[in-house]
Amino acid sequence: MTGKLNSYITESFEKCFLNNCLVLFGEAYQYIKGNVGISIDWEEENISATIFDYIDKSENAISWNINISDEHRLYYRNVLIGNITAKKASRIDFRLTTNWTEQKKRLEYYIEAKNLIESDCYKKGRKTKINAKGLHERYINTGIDNFISGKYPLNGCLVGYVLQGNSNIIVEKINDCLKSKNRDSEQLLKFNKLLPCIKFCFKSNHKNGFKLNHYMLNF
Repeated sequence: MTGKLNSYITESFEKCFLNNCLVLFGEAYQYIKGNVGISIDWEEENISATIFDYIDKSENAISWNINISDEHRLYYRNVLIGNITAKKASRIDFRLTTNWTEQKKRLEYYIEAKNLIESDCYKKGRKTKINAKGLHERYINTGIDNFISGKYPLNGCLVGYVLQGNSNIIVEKINDCLKSKNRDSEQLLKFNKLLPCIKFCFKSNHKNGFKLNHYMLNF
């Protein structure tokens, strides 16, 4: 009985931490959307910088004992034993952590973000249009596939910075890309998750039972 109770407490604490991470992300998105004026001209890294700055200073983050780091290097065994130089270690956009002192345990959650648009469009100072399909392919190749391959930790999610167009249509186009790769079973499916500020929530199923959540932030 004690073992089951401890397992329940651990699971509840971890779920609360995960939910709080997403709440913080949603709060940052709401603030930035209302006060910063993100446009198609913004670089992915600059959007991430504004989100990082908001969460880093958030009273809720301090109250919930959640810390955030950006451009977090992932030091796997090949780096630690010197087979790969640390300079070439993979990076993920965000790492959120909390310390559970009673259990002497650190919880972590990782978020990778990608710029997305619905259709080809121009960016200031650029003579050619941004290729929308190229961004959809990139979302799969350096987003979804990096989680599946283990390049990114499995305890994480993908976030789309939607700079132009409709989130649902963009997801349909990402699914079309997956179909073209004969990966129909991995399509993004909408699901209801009660999160303040984050409306577009999706999930995808992959090999070995891995499930990945996707959140679209429409700027």
